[in-house]
Amino acid sequence: MYLISRKNYLAFNLGKLKKLFPNSYNFFPRTWVVPCDMGDLKSFLLSKKNPYVIVKPEASCQGRGIYITKKIDDINSDERHVVQEYLTKPYLIDDLKFDLRIYVLITSCDPLRIFVHEDGLTRFATEEYEKPSSNNVEDMCMHLTNYAINKNNPNFVQNEDPECDDVGHKRSLISTYEYLQEEGYDINGLKERIDDMIIKTLCSVQPNLSHHYRSCQPEDYSRAMCFEVLGFDVIIDKKLNPYVLEVNHTPSFSTDSPLDRKIKKRVISEALELVNVTLQNRKKYYKKLKEEVLKRTMTGKLERIPKEEKQELIETLQKKRNNYEKKHCGGYRKIYPIENYEKYNKYIEAADNLWQEWTGAKILRTRKIEAKSPVPSVPPRPTRTMSNFSRSKPQSANKKLSEAEKIIERPSSSIFERLSQPTIRKFRSTAGYLPGVVYDEKKDMKKDTPNSVNLLPECDKIAIKPRIYNEINCLPTSKPLSHRNTAYTLKDLLIGRPASSAKIKHMEFVFRNKQYLA
Repeated sequence: MYLISRKNYLAFNLGKLKKLFPNSYNFFPRTWVVPCDMGDLKSFLLSKKNPYVIVKPEASCQGRGIYITKKIDDINSDERHVVQEYLTKPYLIDDLKFDLRIYVLITSCDPLRIFVHEDGLTRFATEEYEKPSSNNVEDMCMHLTNYAINKNNPNFVQNEDPECDDVGHKRSLISTYEYLQEEGYDINGLKERIDDMIIKTLCSVQPNLSHHYRSCQPEDYSRAMCFEVLGFDVIIDKKLNPYVLEVNHTPSFSTDSPLDRKIKKRVISEALELVNVTLQNRKKYYKKLKEEVLKRTMTGKLERIPKEEKQELIETLQKKRNNYEKKHCGGYRKIYPIENYEKYNKYIEAADNLWQEWTGAKILRTRKIEAKSPVPSVPPRPTRTMSNFSRSKPQSANKKLSEAEKIIERPSSSIFERLSQPTIRKFRSTAGYLPGVVYDEKKDMKKDTPNSVNLLPECDKIAIKPRIYNEINCLPTSKPLSHRNTAYTLKDLLIGRPASSAKIKHMEFVFRNKQYLA
């Protein structure tokens, strides 16, 4: 869930789909990820008359490290931040800025199943709101609604009576809806737009979630082994348009007031009842797991369910789950899947294509399809000879190509073919006991004539038996000589170059003992 719970990943995933569906994904403020989008942010601040942005660390909570500015110099480009356009015209209650904490329960990610709790929290700022300016831009209790920041303000009023949930700086979500309804606003329309935002936000990461779930639980046909309770922070502007600010992976369940205890207790207990977390299911699961392990150890085989039976089993378990959820929803309301939920399939497909392109899975799948498809027969490519090559490049009038040169095949210009044909190296030994000398065939072809005349050609074919090498090593008068030194000694004698005393003694020993010569 970090793909939407971290502020930078939420901006990436929603921003990608906003480029594809600009009218559908306009429910979050304009966002930049620093330092990646530093250039776009700078141009935005220079183009607006009096712009203000709110800077947040990409992985923090409880309002830590947040500040508001309109100067690009105040943002450190060496640190990672998420910068959002500040909404200067929020909806106010009692001249106070507020946001909504909405609890969302996800019971399955393949297929996606989303529930929203009817109750939640409304968190208020503790200072009367004014448009940001140089005088109040540092007053966090005016511009931020985080409970961790405002509870330390002397003006903070704690709710002491859970039955009076419309008093204080932390109120219930139901009381806020009732207040807006009394003001003449369409609350059902507002709830539908909030539900639509939640579904589209989760659609942006559904392919990744389902992939990881299938990898971890491939034998779970009920698709009901995991669940998640998320906290969506939603703000409403003056025209009653909702915006998603952030998604909390681990929303606070601390109960500092009776109202907290009343709401959060319902959220947790009804979530556990809805996902059917019981001790009996736990025992059944482990009993079945032991039976499968025992069968595998006794027979050495793993039972595989046919694909058709597997699909029937999944559909049967889904029907049982639907019937159970209808009876045990409690305060939760199912928002996906519902009637006409096919309209969200295009967002899931677009997110799937983006995820496959990012991971490279789409390229591999295309290669597999091309490999399986029959390859059409291609006529052999005509051999390009030196005669054909001579037409493109005119040869000299005096130079004529021989018959052998005409049939020589021109080397290919393909990089792969040239790299797959490295320089051929051969081994050649000058004596029987000497190791092979590695030489380059191309370099030797350049040497047309030897540098010196061999006066003793019969010495080139001298092959000394292996035992004479052991006797040479055992000589008390000289140290053991390497094969390379011996070769240099022969060369020195043939050319006439003066050698050291040890080499001279060695060669005298070799020619003196002619019985060892071949």
